[in-house]
Amino acid sequence: FTLSACAQKQDSSVKDMLKDASQQEEVLTLMVENHELGKKYVTKMMENDHATGMVVDELVKAAANDTILADKLSEMITKYPDLMLLTSHHFMPVIASDSLLSDTFCDHTLEQKDLAKTMHNKMEYRKSLERNH
Repeated sequence: FTLSACAQKQDSSVKDMLKDASQQEEVLTLMVENHELGKKYVTKMMENDHATGMVVDELVKAAANDTILADKLSEMITKYPDLMLLTSHHFMPVIASDSLLSDTFCDHTLEQKDLAKTMHNKMEYRKSLERNH
């Protein structure tokens, strides 16, 4: 009973303390500076769909204005081929609807000789299927 009452009192005081903006800032700074605490916080955020969405939104917004962050994000995505394919699949309609993006995408694609060759072979194969049907 005493432990329960003590825990409730402690929990209440932490909640009360965090109502103060300066205390919130202090806690956030501690979480940023303490790797293990920050890692726990990120893990906790990823367990909640709403919080995960907030993280993704802020990360993408920041990457849109920060080329270093955008490069880091791009590098991380390329470590996971299934994710890379999924993201490119979702971006294709956006790329196709914008002539500048389409041109840039085609230029980048054609710079990759193996990819350009694979795409050429795929298109030729599809043409042969169409002729045979």
